[in-house]
Amino acid sequence: MSPWTHHLKNIDKDCPKPLTSASPLSEEQLNKIFNRYDTNGDGHLSWEELKSAYNILGMSFPGLRALKALCVADENRDGYISQKEFIKLMRKKYRK
Repeated sequence: MSPWTHHLKNIDKDCPKPLTSASPLSEEQLNKIFNRYDTNGDGHLSWEELKSAYNILGMSFPGLRALKALCVADENRDGYISQKEFIKLMRKKYRK
């Protein structure tokens, strides 16, 4: 047994557990997030807007992530993520 594991056994059992995943966002919050990255205001997220969003968030490979997001969320295959598709995707993500 390492010296630090002994200390872990003494942690108060009544302490709240850390959050393992983010809490679900309200529809208003999701709309604000969507609108922040819908830079041209057309009600859809294009590959370019998604790539920019991932870049702003500091994610690696923003172009590939944008492409994957389109493949997953673009249900009608028009090449864009609508606000409705975005909210549906986020709801599905937080349900897990």
